[in-house]
Amino acid sequence: MSAKPLTFAPRELSVERRTDGTLILRSPLELGPCDWRVTDFLPRWANAAPDRIFLAQRNPKGGWDEITYSEAWSQVQAVGQSLIDMGAKPADRLAVLSGNSIENAVISFAAMSIGVILAPISPNYTLMPGGLARLKDIAQVLRPNFVFVQSGRDFSAARSIPELADSTWISVDGAPETTPFRVLTDRTDREGFTRASGAIPSDAVAKILFTSGSTGLPKGVLNTHRMMASSLQMGSLLVSPPEAPVQVEWLPWHHTMGSNVILHGILRNGGTLYIDDGRPLPQLFHKSVANLKEISPTAMFNVPAGYNLLCDAIENDFALGASIFKRLDRLSYAGAAISQGTLEKLYRLTSSVTGRRIPVMSGYGTTETAPTISTTHWATDRPGEIGLPAPGVQLKLIPVSDTYEARVKGPNVTPGYLGRADLTEKAFDEEGFYRIGDTVSFIDPEKPEVGLRFTGRISENFKLANGTWVAIGNMRAAILAATRGVLLDIVVAGENRDACALLCWLNPTEAARISNAPAADLTCDPKVIEFLRHRLQEYNEAVGSSEKICTFTLLKDPPSLAAGEITDKAYVNQRAVLKHRAEQADRLHCNEPDAAVIRV
Repeated sequence: MSAKPLTFAPRELSVERRTDGTLILRSPLELGPCDWRVTDFLPRWANAAPDRIFLAQRNPKGGWDEITYSEAWSQVQAVGQSLIDMGAKPADRLAVLSGNSIENAVISFAAMSIGVILAPISPNYTLMPGGLARLKDIAQVLRPNFVFVQSGRDFSAARSIPELADSTWISVDGAPETTPFRVLTDRTDREGFTRASGAIPSDAVAKILFTSGSTGLPKGVLNTHRMMASSLQMGSLLVSPPEAPVQVEWLPWHHTMGSNVILHGILRNGGTLYIDDGRPLPQLFHKSVANLKEISPTAMFNVPAGYNLLCDAIENDFALGASIFKRLDRLSYAGAAISQGTLEKLYRLTSSVTGRRIPVMSGYGTTETAPTISTTHWATDRPGEIGLPAPGVQLKLIPVSDTYEARVKGPNVTPGYLGRADLTEKAFDEEGFYRIGDTVSFIDPEKPEVGLRFTGRISENFKLANGTWVAIGNMRAAILAATRGVLLDIVVAGENRDACALLCWLNPTEAARISNAPAADLTCDPKVIEFLRHRLQEYNEAVGSSEKICTFTLLKDPPSLAAGEITDKAYVNQRAVLKHRAEQADRLHCNEPDAAVIRV
């Protein structure tokens, strides 16, 4: 099976210009009605392709456990009926504490089918040091009726939280004081399920997704069936929907991209999802590589950190690239801006391995928009490009200095936050537009249809001591491009200081090429340091005074997941790093810095 060429919608844009400089951007494409629910596709594919694999996951013996569409639909009905028999009612809540799995998917679709609100929560809140405090904050506002875990033993720490301990627990391993999942799948009666599933309106809340809480307590974002349906429909109007896609994906289902785009998209298009037990982290990426050697995907979603590691792996193993790319029709990323070096590598590798240039596409959205706001429904060729607003979306741009604050309205936008009327009110402006908290600008102001680019998060930007604003998004992309892939990621420090400085992480593969000599610690390698100093000097010559870099340091420890420095989606949280590494950041600005601080 070879890749089928994609069909892209025309690159068109409607622009409304107001006298105060505000712009309203829309797609000329009509969205159409979105009164369906993603769960409606379970019986459809169970009838049309009963023996097709829907989901697969690694088992302890290293093989794949699989579930077909027919089996999945049967289990969803049985589990839904069992939940009803256990007392579940519409608007009750099911908390899922463990990660992606076949059983997770079955109970999630069962809950949403009968009106029970699904609340998938990051497993790290239970399993990582310090995470229980955030889990407690979530539990106090969520107050679930049911809790699902893959392992009752592994997630037993969550029982120390009263709001969770009082719930009915369901586990796959059948741990003490839990209902075994297999008991739920044995139910044969379907009458209650059929009645309940037929009574769920499109505007009912289907799911609650909690934000990472990087700037405060986690917020529960209400996701209605219509939100999730309209987000999927938007994408299908911009890029030709795949036929029975096959994907190998790690992105977690407690994030909007992993569930609302990947899992739901697979179901809508009757595809097969292989659950990747790897992560774009050096110590876990080998699992992703092993999975991709076995399964050739038709599409791939990832974050830039994942593509960095993927490029390194393929450069060292041509056969891996042949396996991954042979029927791939697109590479998509979101979560952070990709570097120019990584983008160029992807195009070079796909061309050299397959003889064709596989499109790289970027998406832009939030948990509050399920997640679609805009997308490049074309092959992007520059970092930070976020495309044009999707059909049905109104994107309001308010002039701020030399950029625009972005706000959005559409059927895919959340009605608000769980139990937080105050936050809901603040989140929307007087016209009902959701305040995204980001700034964007046009790639070519004279030709707005060329598309938009991301310029930064308002919460990450800061002022220097002289009162000048620093836009982090633009700086990050420019610095990573200037260092030619040797830096994997950076955090910019300098709030209320005279100049900006950098906390940096090396890309060990690229840094080793610069070193040309084996080194136990590349952060101390003179050739690597000198290369970066020269690249940053060249960068400084091309930018204004507020964006110049005075010093930098190379960090030995990777970003800490437990400290919130890196999210489940593997992108770096600027504010959390600066808070957690305040002492290192302060040393960047000392009059007499230590040896670890390098002057540019």
